[in-house]
Amino acid sequence: MKHRGLALVMAAACAVLTVIAAFIYLRQDNTPPEIKIEERDITYTEGEGHDALMEGVSAVDKADGDLSDKVFVSKIVLTSEDSAIVYYGVMDDSKNIGTARRRVNYKSQAEEEPPAEETAGEVGAEGMEGNMSPEQMEPLEPNGPKPIMALTTEQMTIKAGENFDPLSIVRDAVDDKDDKNTLYQHIHTDGTYDVRTRGSYEIRYYVTDTDGNASDPIIFTLTVE
Repeated sequence: MKHRGLALVMAAACAVLTVIAAFIYLRQDNTPPEIKIEERDITYTEGEGHDALMEGVSAVDKADGDLSDKVFVSKIVLTSEDSAIVYYGVMDDSKNIGTARRRVNYKSQAEEEPPAEETAGEVGAEGMEGNMSPEQMEPLEPNGPKPIMALTTEQMTIKAGENFDPLSIVRDAVDDKDDKNTLYQHIHTDGTYDVRTRGSYEIRYYVTDTDGNASDPIIFTLTVE
């Protein structure tokens, strides 16, 4: 009888722990914020600020509410001589990243017209791709069930108080099933940093696909001077 009573107590304890674990999991915020973009006729001129690109852009999160002031331009991809796609990102307090994009008109700087073969490419938020080696610029290809991601750099130095956009250093992400838009909504960053406090911070980047597979993590070092 004692053994039976002990077994019942242990079973009840396991059931309680299961309920508690499920409650904690359900309370976790795993939903990325949503970026909403109004239809507008916008023209971006090479080299200018991003103020015009932020017109009609807002963001909302189920847990954190209005995040419109935290939306940033992660990159601008040229698709032709007069057209580009702008990629936006926003991160909530639980480090879930929401993404969106829209097409805009594009004008190059009048004083220097880039060669035709160079007009289709990316204009990174920090212009870091120009410092990448040919090997780093090679397109990613899926290799097995795990997704793959790459950064434009694995370290960056900024001044205290300067903005840092986590998605601005993500070069690409690929998977054998999911497309880029899906993957960009499942990019994760582990690690804390404070752009107002001088120091060196390590941030771990990885991406998961809809099957639950995770890419190999990449350690990124952010130095605040």
